[in-house]
Amino acid sequence: MHQLRLYQKKSIQDIRNAFIKGKRKILLVAPTGSGKTVVASEMIRRVVAGGKSCLFIAHRRELILQCSNKLHDFGVNHGVLMAGKSPTPMASCQVASIQTFTARVDRDDFIKPEADLIIIDEAHRSASDSFKNLLREYPNAYVIGLTATPIRSDGRGLGGIYEKIVQCSTVKELTEQGYLVPTRIVAPTIPDLKGLKIIAGDYEAKGLDKKMNVPKLIGDVVTHWIKFASDRPTVVFCTSIKHSKYVSAIFNDNGIPAGHIDGEMPEIERETVLSDLRNGRIKLLSCCQVLTEGWDCPKVSCVVLCRPTLSLGLYIQMCGRSLRPYNNKKDTLIIDHAGNVYRHGFIDQDRHFKLTMTKVKAKDKRIVEPIEKQPVTCLECDGTVYMPTREQRACPNCGHMPTKKEQKILIKQGRLVEVPKEKIEVEYDKKDFYAELLYYSRQQGYNDGWASHVFKEKYKHFPYSKKIPPKVTSQYVLNFIKHHNIKQAKAREVSR
Repeated sequence: MHQLRLYQKKSIQDIRNAFIKGKRKILLVAPTGSGKTVVASEMIRRVVAGGKSCLFIAHRRELILQCSNKLHDFGVNHGVLMAGKSPTPMASCQVASIQTFTARVDRDDFIKPEADLIIIDEAHRSASDSFKNLLREYPNAYVIGLTATPIRSDGRGLGGIYEKIVQCSTVKELTEQGYLVPTRIVAPTIPDLKGLKIIAGDYEAKGLDKKMNVPKLIGDVVTHWIKFASDRPTVVFCTSIKHSKYVSAIFNDNGIPAGHIDGEMPEIERETVLSDLRNGRIKLLSCCQVLTEGWDCPKVSCVVLCRPTLSLGLYIQMCGRSLRPYNNKKDTLIIDHAGNVYRHGFIDQDRHFKLTMTKVKAKDKRIVEPIEKQPVTCLECDGTVYMPTREQRACPNCGHMPTKKEQKILIKQGRLVEVPKEKIEVEYDKKDFYAELLYYSRQQGYNDGWASHVFKEKYKHFPYSKKIPPKVTSQYVLNFIKHHNIKQAKAREVSR
């Protein structure tokens, strides 16, 4: 039997109190890592023990199997209603796929499960027609929706389905109690998304892919991952399958074992690459269309956001993949190449969700706050994002105190960066410079000696070590190479 945490017990009691007061449809909002399936299993155990019936509904195979396994732990006899599974129609609890239920409900041979209580996982999806149709089949049932993000990217409200929200703790509270790990965010780059269309509440996919799936931005992703997160198991969220494969390929080209996963891959291939990440055979997994809901790999301690989104829900889901504790895991790192932190704020900030009936239109707007209340990007440690307070204005990562001039350098609604060129010149790492020259020389078919001589032109000596893996060439190094080539061409012309 599981020992429930205090906030889990309180959530169950709050739901019971709402039922007693006449509410029949409750939305339980619980952060990723708070144990929604544990709470659901305990409620199901109580319902079945009281002689009543229960139906748990989810939209993905992994979520159904996860609930089934947890019910086994709680000693609850149940059936699984899903393609490829043998039915157990006499069990008082059924764990069902919404797709299978929808496909079979009108068949003559279908035995519709009884349900005094219906629990819907990832309940932000319950505004869709398939879930609405299911609820019409059970007009007298009590309903509990489970979600970490009670908001939809298309803006459709959940107030037409649920009558009351019950909040199951917050990310901040769970972090303070040690149930989640602290989060650090760095935002070294921010994409230009001007002109993108908005469809169904988020950026139009094709246009977004054209903006993000370019060599320069992907090179930045590799460079900053090596700098900040080379010892961290990592997941990268991409804009398209093509983008994800490209990201994975570039990491592999740089000697970093990486894999790719997407929603169109056969299940066995998906499980293989997920196993590779869990077992350390790959360091990084890039993905598209998967892993944002219901996926659990606590050892992951870095999330790279290459997928800009107007959806607060999607942003929270992506960041939430790495919040769970693990052995020797002190924190999690979010590397935001999408500008999402400036659009949606910090993952652990307090949010007050409401049930609305009307559709809310998404706007391409970042946080509009007074300058002193906007997120700050540290100029010293290359991108740490933090929220300064009256008591603490220094960067929590490196201790740098921004000057008044630095505080006024705002770009794109509040991003404090724009490092002066002379600062880049001084701080550019020699190993990085040589690694990027090496990458360029091999792409051009030159021998490695070319990279060594160009390096010497800049630093007046050859590289101290040549056992350095190549790294995608940045614009800064490309500019130097261009200058070098012009200089060499002029020298040859003079010698004639």
